[in-house]
Amino acid sequence: MTDQDKNFIDEDLLSTFIIETFEQIERLVMILLQIEQNNHRQTEFIDEMFRLAHNIKGSSGVAGLSAVAEVMHEIENLFSAVRNGQYTLDNQAIDLLIDFCDEFSSYLKKEIMVISFDSEKWLNKLKSLKKHEPAQSAKENAVSPLTLTAEDKLKLHTWQNEGKKVYEIDLSFAPEAKMRSASVLIFLRFIRNYGRVFTTAPAEEAIPNENYSTFKIILVTENHLSEEDQNTIVSYPIGEEGNQINLRDWADKKKPNQRDAHPDKVQSSDHSFNRTIRVDTDRIDKVINQLGELITLKTSLFHLYKNGYKGKTTWEHFSRVLQELEQIVSSLQMSTMDLRMVPVHQLFTRFPKIVRDIAKERGKKVELHFVGADTEIDKHIAEELIDALTHLLRNSVDHGLEDLKEREALGKDPTGHITLSARQEGSHIVISVTDDGRGLNLERIREKALSTGLISENSRLSDEELIRLIFSPGFSTAENVSELSGRGVGMDVVKTNLKKLQGYIDVQTQPGQGTSFMLKVPLTLAIIQSFMVKVGGQTFGIPVTDVIQSIVIKEKEIHQIGAQRIYYRYPETIPLVHLGEYFGFPFPQDLNRIPVVIINYGRGHVGFIVEELIGIEDIMIKPINKAMGEQNQIAGAALLGNGNIGLILNHQQIAQQALKIN
Repeated sequence: MTDQDKNFIDEDLLSTFIIETFEQIERLVMILLQIEQNNHRQTEFIDEMFRLAHNIKGSSGVAGLSAVAEVMHEIENLFSAVRNGQYTLDNQAIDLLIDFCDEFSSYLKKEIMVISFDSEKWLNKLKSLKKHEPAQSAKENAVSPLTLTAEDKLKLHTWQNEGKKVYEIDLSFAPEAKMRSASVLIFLRFIRNYGRVFTTAPAEEAIPNENYSTFKIILVTENHLSEEDQNTIVSYPIGEEGNQINLRDWADKKKPNQRDAHPDKVQSSDHSFNRTIRVDTDRIDKVINQLGELITLKTSLFHLYKNGYKGKTTWEHFSRVLQELEQIVSSLQMSTMDLRMVPVHQLFTRFPKIVRDIAKERGKKVELHFVGADTEIDKHIAEELIDALTHLLRNSVDHGLEDLKEREALGKDPTGHITLSARQEGSHIVISVTDDGRGLNLERIREKALSTGLISENSRLSDEELIRLIFSPGFSTAENVSELSGRGVGMDVVKTNLKKLQGYIDVQTQPGQGTSFMLKVPLTLAIIQSFMVKVGGQTFGIPVTDVIQSIVIKEKEIHQIGAQRIYYRYPETIPLVHLGEYFGFPFPQDLNRIPVVIINYGRGHVGFIVEELIGIEDIMIKPINKAMGEQNQIAGAALLGNGNIGLILNHQQIAQQALKIN
């Protein structure tokens, strides 16, 4: 970029341009990946691709990035050629376009005012695509795609509901047919006697190119064409023998199957989680209205204070205002939390490209499917899950899925399938990565753990305990170290990231059928309900999302097995953790009244012995000062209603450490 170009860049528009362009580029990559899997779908998406290129070109020009606009103009020309049936996107073109999207995305993350975009390189590459186009015209094979936008389809459906008729007409030309453009123009003049030509494929301005074997027309008529009229149309002479005309009622027959439908549901996303959140205006209006009610209550409280106490009526008025205040604050809290929530598809859209690149490197065919992409999640949690999900997806492609020959020998679909799904369970969100591959080899895991000294020959581990070994630091079953695997850091990263989020992971596997990794994390970590307890005079909180119940038991109900305390509650045996001993905060205890908080842990329960049960309180978690060092047992701190500071426990980590569960 020259200094002269920089003078034309509008810095005020750059931030908006970058956010919107990231969304459009991500959507373009999603479409290209789908076309790569099913090449025939380019006719379905070409209008949207053209529109994306046109929008980026226009916004680049407005922002002053003339070099980018020039490249987008060339891409727009390429898509226009595809739309007019003059060019077909093959793997070479798709690879080039995806590479461009990668480099362009990287450019947007940099200091645009300082770094230049290499437009010449991409202009030359894009122009070379057309140079390598087959010399022979595509007349014999080209079938012009008739692509209708959602708006077009809505218009046609509306006209049909009004009683008008919509017809689709195909003019098919024999391979040796000449003067096709003349035949088409004459036929168009003839067919307009019957109604309105809504659209054609290719477009009318491309008719002189004659690089089509079929010309399509959508015709709208006021009334149903008689049988005589239909026969006149289909028998109309259009040049040489071998050419023919077909006429049929138009119907919107596009009903994608379930697998095709999932990727389409993934909308464009806000790429930069940590800078912006797109918020629906209805949510903002709701918060503003609630803030107005809060201001009214503040005024009421001020008048009560100013007027002073005047008997029972004042106290009753004060009580009513407090009840209203509690309701409004609770509602405002939920509405404010909603502002931080983003659809999980904003997280999912970054993964198809990752899966595609790994699959190509490994020589595998993989399809990635999405389920529950509209589920909402806290923006901060979505950010923290990126690394964990990236490692799990890499693991599924590299280790989980068999190669093409192995899958064919097993009678499986040569294309491996990975499903990334999300669902809400109460105040948690569960995100699963499921593949249809070979499943975990538990014997291989055991052998590797023995060879590395992770377990001994005498160890008798259940299947679940063996599976947990894969999350040990440095553990890997890969034979060779590569760029993707073999160093044993991936699963350890997953486990570490989940600890930060007070979440955990469950693994289900079946030999020869696949593996599913299920990550369960809170919907939000900003404002939560916490069950408050006292231990050695210090107040602690346990997020209620995992609290099953609080009970009071007697010492004689506690059984000792080795060094482990056990509470038996039919039909379950619950291990107990004495938090006073765990933290080194001793406290006296009535042996006939021992408070216990029972929480979820993995597929079972754990009980925490505490000094005193306080109750549930709404809290806003604040991070612990980094100067205190790593505090795995503490998730954060909160200012309590009584003015004291409460520490929020990372209860899953405490249960794991206290019970020595790996």
